[in-house]
Amino acid sequence: MELIESIMAMVALVILGSVINRYLVVVPVALIQAALGLIVALTFKVELQVSTDWFMLLFMAPLLFNDGRHYPKRQLWYLRGPILGNAVLLVLASTLIGGWLFHLLSPSTPLAAAFALAAILSPTDLIAVQGLAARIHLPRTVLNLVSGESMINDASGLISFKYAVAAAVSGTFILQRRARLFFTSAWWGCWWARS
Repeated sequence: MELIESIMAMVALVILGSVINRYLVVVPVALIQAALGLIVALTFKVELQVSTDWFMLLFMAPLLFNDGRHYPKRQLWYLRGPILGNAVLLVLASTLIGGWLFHLLSPSTPLAAAFALAAILSPTDLIAVQGLAARIHLPRTVLNLVSGESMINDASGLISFKYAVAAAVSGTFILQRRARLFFTSAWWGCWWARS
């Protein structure tokens, strides 16, 4: 029951953030919603325990479905090379480089935890990209490329995060197996997006 109440509260905050954005057009809706979430979390000491599977089902799947529904599928297939390069390879590179740098800056942080932090920070956000594009009027091809990359890189960032957390908790990491699972997941995501 607590999970349902928390989900309803988050939906209410998203709606409130959208209403505020109608009157405060200068600030992107993503920043308003993040600020509202931070205010509620700090004020009411809200702590939500959600398993990864529930998070993917309740939040990521509807968001990605909604983004994919409005995205031109022919453009996704036409720009598949640059999109995959940005969404998979750049997220992996950002995770690895960012994790090493964070570990160098804070040696007391375990390397796996540093990779987990970098994996969460590496994907770009589609809503932020669209909010920025509305102000600076990006060319349509660039907007399609960045939007397509934003839809897919969430998955690669979450998979990287999952493996980094698993390595931090278990203390072991098998690169060959994790790489195979990562690229298999990326391939299935691209196959699904094509159909």
